[in-house]
Amino acid sequence: MNLFGRGRRRAQDWASPHERARTRAAQRMDGPLGAAEAAWLDAHLAECKACRRRAAEFHENRALLRTLRDVNPPPPRDLWARTAAAIEVESRRGRRGPVSGVPIGALSGVLVIAVVLGATLLSNTPTPVIAPEANTAVSFPPAAATASLAPGPVGTPLAVAAGDVRAVWGDANGKLAVRNLRVEAVCSKKSDADCPTVEDRSATDVALTARPQTIISSPDQKQAVIVSEPDEANANEVIVFPLPTERTVVATSEPTSEPPVTPEVSEPPSTGSGAPETPGASYEPSDTSVPSETPSESSEPTEEPVSPTPTESEPPESTPTPEAIAIASGLDVVGQTAAYTPDGTWFAFTARPADGSEGPDIYLWRVGTRRAVPVTSDHRSVFASWDGDRIIGSRPSEDGPEVEAESFRLDPETGEETPLEMRGWRPVVAPDGDRALVFDGAISSSGEGDIALPDGTIELRAWDRASGTVSGEGVAVLDASGASFDARWDETGTVFAVWFQDAADRSYGRLSLFFVDPDTGEVSQPDNAPRREPALPGFSIGQGRLAWATPSGQGGEGSRVQIVAWTKDGVGTAETAPGDQVVVIR
Repeated sequence: MNLFGRGRRRAQDWASPHERARTRAAQRMDGPLGAAEAAWLDAHLAECKACRRRAAEFHENRALLRTLRDVNPPPPRDLWARTAAAIEVESRRGRRGPVSGVPIGALSGVLVIAVVLGATLLSNTPTPVIAPEANTAVSFPPAAATASLAPGPVGTPLAVAAGDVRAVWGDANGKLAVRNLRVEAVCSKKSDADCPTVEDRSATDVALTARPQTIISSPDQKQAVIVSEPDEANANEVIVFPLPTERTVVATSEPTSEPPVTPEVSEPPSTGSGAPETPGASYEPSDTSVPSETPSESSEPTEEPVSPTPTESEPPESTPTPEAIAIASGLDVVGQTAAYTPDGTWFAFTARPADGSEGPDIYLWRVGTRRAVPVTSDHRSVFASWDGDRIIGSRPSEDGPEVEAESFRLDPETGEETPLEMRGWRPVVAPDGDRALVFDGAISSSGEGDIALPDGTIELRAWDRASGTVSGEGVAVLDASGASFDARWDETGTVFAVWFQDAADRSYGRLSLFFVDPDTGEVSQPDNAPRREPALPGFSIGQGRLAWATPSGQGGEGSRVQIVAWTKDGVGTAETAPGDQVVVIR
């Protein structure tokens, strides 16, 4: 009789889909499932890494147990001597065996079998046995050949020299902390069930009045811009705060007593709490702006020994960060394309009024000033990327269901626009200026400023930095119909990732990683490169790794930071333990 009730339980009878998947995965090793249940299980395992990991463990354990059939480890050399001595002692006492009617000789055979079986199944840990006469513990020596039942890694970890990953973790009490994740090894196969989790080496508390939705770091990693989660009025707040300098967790260290540094900012380019009333051509950037101060890099490093990883009893210590400042409020920040210039002087993003009264415009903030200001005024312009120190933007040619896309370059110093003679929407220019990712397809624009992409593809095209235009037919990368997307390059201009908003659940999307041959321009996806992996908005790419936060609920757990790193030897994966409200700093 099948104790699991194969095929009899209805979907609503399971405590969770994860319980159902793991039970069915175990049952399938014993025999085929019904067609409907097998199809459901395959679909669930394709989406849920935790259940996929558990199914892999089932198969590994079964394979390992089968190898034990051929293992015949020799028993301890003094096993029979001890057993015979114990039997002799019992014989002299004239007592019967512990089970009435069973001869001592038969029990001795059972005892030998039991001890040999124990030596076969247990690992090299000495096994304590009670000697009947002295009633004291005796340790047998380990067997010469033993096997552990614990599943081991499927593949050899791949050592990498990837850049660190920073992320903000929240807890149930609303406390936020910046954690630094050092990536030193990744699993060489996606199916590795026991890939070790990435540990955080430092943690610093951050005092923010709003929960972060997206965090964008400056190129020098000294400050970051936070786009907050929307409030009841659907308004985001855009906040700048200095990133804490990395402080490695040490075995015996005292919290720092140095006071936090508050960033200095110049006077705002306009009065009042909002942006200038007349944007666009009248925009005049402040000439008196100064860079924000950040915590000093000249502080003396600790001389105390470094702990390799924090332990559960010794969590990463935390220090407060400097005060944050808001550079924009009352806005609905549109999309995920916000970015600093390569030199960290400017920051651009797309936003519109939170009440939806107008369409989107490009906003610009000069580092060191108090407020971000709009640099377009047509209410249908969006920021695409930076081409050096020039803004690349796009706008629909007019309102309508199928209209042309117009792209332009904009000088942040003067606000001067230059139209680009090209076909495509939102060119994302590579750092070297040789290539760009462009959406090629229909653009839909409503009278309220809503912009949609009903049909089209992301293409890789050659980019001419001198003229600021794309050329050639391009290489189709993937279908982008009906989705909001975010594309970004690494610093080499040979690796890029594309994120698409999920059509059914707009809180997350699907992330894919691509490699470009610098000589031929051919696009490829090596083994282990993410292909439509579930991901929250705001991924980080660069320094040989891609990092993102997984949606909560995957495998019945909280969010994880998922990391993919690559070397000339291949691509590997790693991840953190689950946490609450995880946001990757990109």
